[in-house]
Amino acid sequence: MPDHRKPIRVMLIDCRPLVLVGLHDLINARRPRMEVGGQATTYAYALDLADQLRPDVIFFSFFPDALNPLEVVAELTRSAEMKVLVLKGLYESVPVAQAIEAGARGVVLAEDPTESIIQAIINVHHRDIGLDRAWAGGLSGYAASDHVPLNCNLEQAKQARLTLRERELIRAIVEEPSAKYISIAERLGISEHTVHNHLSSIYQKLDLINRMDLLMYALKHGLNGNDEPAESTWVELDRGSRQNVPPPRGS
Repeated sequence: MPDHRKPIRVMLIDCRPLVLVGLHDLINARRPRMEVGGQATTYAYALDLADQLRPDVIFFSFFPDALNPLEVVAELTRSAEMKVLVLKGLYESVPVAQAIEAGARGVVLAEDPTESIIQAIINVHHRDIGLDRAWAGGLSGYAASDHVPLNCNLEQAKQARLTLRERELIRAIVEEPSAKYISIAERLGISEHTVHNHLSSIYQKLDLINRMDLLMYALKHGLNGNDEPAESTWVELDRGSRQNVPPPRGS
């Protein structure tokens, strides 16, 4: 079991200096809860460094290199103590399913809010293997394989906790994955703050980490279905604002 009193030791693997600097500053700003223990710009050096440092969490980026990145992920994750999170841009082509098969615990979008990235580090470090595999199973392409959810009844129980508002938000994200949160808010007639509040609730109920995780979970479990609510159930409840109930669809 991870020791919650010790800082989470994070290692960075990326060939882009600006990305390394940004992640380094972001993570070290959360001391003493977490800190960057090392960083590598080639896969060969990353393997050597990981063997020396034995970090808790490894941020892993795909880039041109003499070594096969999937084989590197597999090698890094031979030790159960080292957990790999793949870092990708929204429009970067990354073999997510194969990375999960190789042992990665999930994907973090570079475009995610900084707090979501920090929370991903905390969650993947403190969860046990079974739970990690459950949420990792919702990632891109994994649903197309022969794998089945670890516990279908458990997943159904989680989904039953979702409100109509939350299901509508999930559909909006699935229909337009690259949309900014402000655009989704305008489309649904709510504030961006309310979108973030509902997303936090969804992540907690479904045991997810971030938007990429939610998107792939929804695709796998059919949460992008056509079971539209009879009317929009969105209500703006921000302090100081009047209630704003969008007109029913089709009006």
